[in-house]
Amino acid sequence: MSAAPRTISFVTVVFEPEIALLRLQARSLARFLDEACVAEIVVLDNFVNGMRSGTRRRLLAEFGPALAPRVSIIRTSKLGVHHNTEGWRSQQAAKLLIAKHIDTEHYVILDAKNHLIAPASIRDFVDDTGRALGRTHPYSGHPLRGDLERTLRHLGADDAEVARALQDFPPTATPFVMETSLVLRMIRGVESAAAAPFAIAFERARLLEFFLYAGWSILREHRVPINGAHIPAAIIWPSRATEQGASDAIREVDEASAHWFSVHRRVLVRADAATRQRIIDFWVSRGLMDTAEAGRFVRSFRRAYVPAVARARIAERLSGLGGR
Repeated sequence: MSAAPRTISFVTVVFEPEIALLRLQARSLARFLDEACVAEIVVLDNFVNGMRSGTRRRLLAEFGPALAPRVSIIRTSKLGVHHNTEGWRSQQAAKLLIAKHIDTEHYVILDAKNHLIAPASIRDFVDDTGRALGRTHPYSGHPLRGDLERTLRHLGADDAEVARALQDFPPTATPFVMETSLVLRMIRGVESAAAAPFAIAFERARLLEFFLYAGWSILREHRVPINGAHIPAAIIWPSRATEQGASDAIREVDEASAHWFSVHRRVLVRADAATRQRIIDFWVSRGLMDTAEAGRFVRSFRRAYVPAVARARIAERLSGLGGR
């Protein structure tokens, strides 16, 4: 690695029920992200039938005049992800396959639930030596332990290598900084070993994107692809969709000086009025919305969520029958 790059790319993925959260993310990037560090922003459109033109226009408007010209929207199906791939796994494969379209040394993967809440620049993603930020943690009691073991075994890890990984391994959470050339080498290696296109091999082996990326780097290139420095990002998970859970996440923001906050889509559906108000107040305090707009945002999201999920599932079934 050489000196830190001056620009970086951002990749975010969305499907139907999350589009409102993606608009919030876009607004947060326009407000807090140093535009000088942004080479491009790629939105991976994982809608079953693609975003409509009106949806695209509203999304681009949230990016603002400085960032909108750098935004491209790419259908996941155009990246070689097949229509018979599960929706959530197709998103994962697309996050890796997009590397073929990235010109910068690194790209930052985001989920729609992530939004900035404080100013961020290139040094919040890549250090002065050109290494990606990110820290490791243990997986011995992690719910994804089995997925990590399966991915590592697929890469040929022995018992000792698996045991070491369970003690300390890169995360699965976004934001996650990818080294573009490493992703491309990994894709070629996976395709060669499987004698199949990457998306098919990925689905067939039931791999997870971040485990595959980090595992390939550690096992094949003998280096951890992140530098050990934390990217603070607080999140409210559905299991913590309570006023206490929201308060804990907000307290984590303050304690860790986090630049990122995340609200899982199901939180806004499950949370009671007091919890929703706690989230609204936080958004308002960070200047992302005023109180009235934030209230409308949450009400609209809740009304639209169940119908959006139902439409996506029906469309996915139909696409499986007739092709996307």
